[in-house]
Amino acid sequence: MIDKKAGFISLVLFCAAMAPFGTTGTAMAGGEDIGASHDASAISDPLQYANDAIARYRPLKCKKSKSPLFRAGPSDLLELEIISDFRRINADTYDEEGGDSGVISYLDKKNRRQYVPVFIKDRGNSRRDSCEWVPLRITFESPKVKKKLDRSLGDSSRDGDRLVRTYNELKAMRKGVPLLKGTSQKDNIFRKLGDDIKIVTHCGKSTWRHVGGDTKEEQENRLLQEYYIYQVLDQMKSTTLKTRLAEITYRDPGGNLLLTRKAFFREPKSKLAKRCGLSNKSYPGVAVKGFNKTSLFQLELFNQFVYSKDYDLEEESNINVLYGKDGQKYVGPYDFDLSGIIAPEYRPNRKTVEENLKENFQPWLKSRDGDEMAIVQIFFMVRKKAKMRNVLTSSLLNKEKKAHMLNWFDSYMAALEQFLERNRALKPELIKGLELWSRSKKKRK
Repeated sequence: MIDKKAGFISLVLFCAAMAPFGTTGTAMAGGEDIGASHDASAISDPLQYANDAIARYRPLKCKKSKSPLFRAGPSDLLELEIISDFRRINADTYDEEGGDSGVISYLDKKNRRQYVPVFIKDRGNSRRDSCEWVPLRITFESPKVKKKLDRSLGDSSRDGDRLVRTYNELKAMRKGVPLLKGTSQKDNIFRKLGDDIKIVTHCGKSTWRHVGGDTKEEQENRLLQEYYIYQVLDQMKSTTLKTRLAEITYRDPGGNLLLTRKAFFREPKSKLAKRCGLSNKSYPGVAVKGFNKTSLFQLELFNQFVYSKDYDLEEESNINVLYGKDGQKYVGPYDFDLSGIIAPEYRPNRKTVEENLKENFQPWLKSRDGDEMAIVQIFFMVRKKAKMRNVLTSSLLNKEKKAHMLNWFDSYMAALEQFLERNRALKPELIKGLELWSRSKKKRK
């Protein structure tokens, strides 16, 4: 039985498909104007047929991030230290006057120690409510503040307490006033990210059994599995957030070691929008027409593939909604901590990866047989199989969790491949044309 969310998205897709076309007889999908149907001559030429279908149904292809933070391999670990009053930050959830100044320290490519003044605040929903170590929002201080700090501290690069001194000086400058608006960075690893960025922490011990864990190993396993789901989907180069794995040493205001744990940075929504030629807000004077059906199907495909039910299209929960100049809304999923791969016991899941494959994913794919949009998008996903799998084979997961995630990936990818084979009989010209297109792309490379 297909779940209700998949049914709702399918209904929206159906309504989008039935919506009247404009005066030119064309519809906007995948970023291009294309005809509403194929003519006989296109079908007689499989390559032309495939090119038309790709123009109609291929999802948005987004550019690479311009930030050095995200110019790294899936398992490249960024080591850094953060000093702040984490006892206060972890305790004052939802306090608008809460948070604390902080300093992020790391070694740049030239092995020079960098100090980035910031303001740190709790964020999130379920993890904010239940985690011992809450998710964080890092807001960047201005370059003027950085220069003032450097002048005040002088050349103390050899001093072992530079981190503490920078923090204390920043606290004195801020005088207990929270930093409400950050400033884009220019001369550090966080440049081209905007004025703030989010960190997904290890959570620590939790009052809710579906997040965090009782042991360091359990906490790290959950965090890494979510991180690698992002990285697997990132190989599609579409509307999913960039992420960067980090190992953070947390220090208290006195510079004392609190703990060292893995975490990951998550790309700001505005930067995702920019990479994809979209906006995170609707364009002034442009009427919003509704969801782009190609993007909507990709949202459903991605969430089905990673066994994620913790999202809601109507509420726009765990979905980034972006806006095109054409007036359409484009979507991308995020927050996979409650994916059935990680938390099969979570109530909306209630099935193992294997049970979900047989009872939900395969029947959902079967329901899309003969659907050209599904064929095109699944074809492009299968083309990325090797890169996606390599994310997991080269991951930092322990042996048990790596085997678990590879089992998920291989079985769900096999279901996508079986879908294409089934549709070879239903849409032979399209499958043949897509294969010809793929071979021609490889020859050009």
